[in-house]
Amino acid sequence: VDARLSVQDFVDHQFLRTGRRCFIVAGNGGIAGLVTSREIRQTDRAQWPHMTLDDVMRPLKSMRTVTPDTPLASALEVMARDDFNQLPVISNGHLEGVLSRAEVLNYLQTRAELQA
Repeated sequence: VDARLSVQDFVDHQFLRTGRRCFIVAGNGGIAGLVTSREIRQTDRAQWPHMTLDDVMRPLKSMRTVTPDTPLASALEVMARDDFNQLPVISNGHLEGVLSRAEVLNYLQTRAELQA
């Protein structure tokens, strides 16, 4: 989503309509950061129309990231230790995706069900 989008527009037209919990925020020709329900909840609702995603997002430079080669166990350890639900996956300065704790757990549950 565009970093210049107001928090109110984002919530009304993206966040609530998609059901997704994590969004990549783009700005200045690249990935600027992430916005999740946590950042939205920490923002005074009365300010939503006046603030942009750039104001409330978690900047990518302040976040822990992993590479596509990072072992899953190591990534999950970072998530648990730092209480992150998502970790950006970066390769050569480009965002390859976002590793989600919920999606990993869903995968493991599905795999266990198939092995039973």
